Amino acid sequence: MIKIETERLVLKKLVDTDKERLVSLIGDFRVSKTLSNVPYPYTLDDADEWLKIVDNEEFNLNIFLNDDLIGGIGLTPAEGDFYELGYWLGIEYWGQGYATESVMELLNYAKSNTSCEKFKANVFKENVASAKVLEKNGFKRVEDREVFSISRQENVLSVNYEYC
Repeated sequence: MIKIETERLVLKKLVDTDKERLVSLIGDFRVSKTLSNVPYPYTLDDADEWLKIVDNEEFNLNIFLNDDLIGGIGLTPAEGDFYELGYWLGIEYWGQGYATESVMELLNYAKSNTSCEKFKANVFKENVASAKVLEKNGFKRVEDREVFSISRQENVLSVNYEYC
């Protein structure tokens, strides 16, 4: 089981006892509206379903600060030889460098321990802070397109990034 330690954070798998914390963090509409595949409201049933889906995904991790869950991060196989990066943080942890630190460490780990070398990610165009996280980690903007946001129930302009 992967466990990645940074200067301030630990990236590791979520356990059942973290579900209520997960629901409270990602259930905040200010968080869920930044993610394309997260329903709102987010319930314990949604958390159970999510845990079943990601149980066998090696690179689906969560971000912990002092043993407290503060967000999530993951890499999943995508088209071609790309891996898709996704991440989120609870609202009270925004703007403190945690996303940048987590992305950097997960990419470094994946490049050092697997054959992963090409990554892609999407952010909603209005989410400038998340775009900066990607750019600080070497991602380049490749295209804009609309995607459906489950929490918003509408199409939203998204920016696609790649790292090769």
